[in-house]
Amino acid sequence: MDGQASSHTQVEAFLTAVQGQAFFGDDHQQGSIRWYIAYYKERAPKRRLAFRVSGFLLLLLSISLPFLVGISPAGYQANVASTLSWVIALVAAASSFFNWQRAWQGYTQTQMTLQFLLTEWELKTADARAAGTDEEGVMILREALNALVAGVTEAVSQETAQYFEGVHVPQVQTVQGGQKGR
Repeated sequence: MDGQASSHTQVEAFLTAVQGQAFFGDDHQQGSIRWYIAYYKERAPKRRLAFRVSGFLLLLLSISLPFLVGISPAGYQANVASTLSWVIALVAAASSFFNWQRAWQGYTQTQMTLQFLLTEWELKTADARAAGTDEEGVMILREALNALVAGVTEAVSQETAQYFEGVHVPQVQTVQGGQKGR
């Protein structure tokens, strides 16, 4: 048996064993790379839509406020101004609190990174199949697998960390007076 045929056997055995792992499952296998890609792919457009709609509403309502108050009957102008101001504040607060722009950006970037990592893995499997020896092909696969797992872990961890960076828990300050020893 020549080196190419032998390499093919061990490389294919390695690939078969790896492909059976949950990490390489389909987009319904929670925790698989394809599941993460689908997760980010599904959520990014919703965050983009929320960001754009809230931004448009802020612009529209802010620009319309003086006009709508001006065309309102005199007895209702204060209520119209108050209501529109409240809606503007609510939209701005929701946009700030949910940070839709950052989520959209993070989800899109992570999805693309995961897709590139998966493509790189697929290219490395072709390199391993074309390797001259068993050892060389399996070594290529092991290095590629380690790089893939590390890349996926880093991308998902980084996106999660960035998401929680934007979430701020209100700080509670205690009043410290002249009373000590309590």
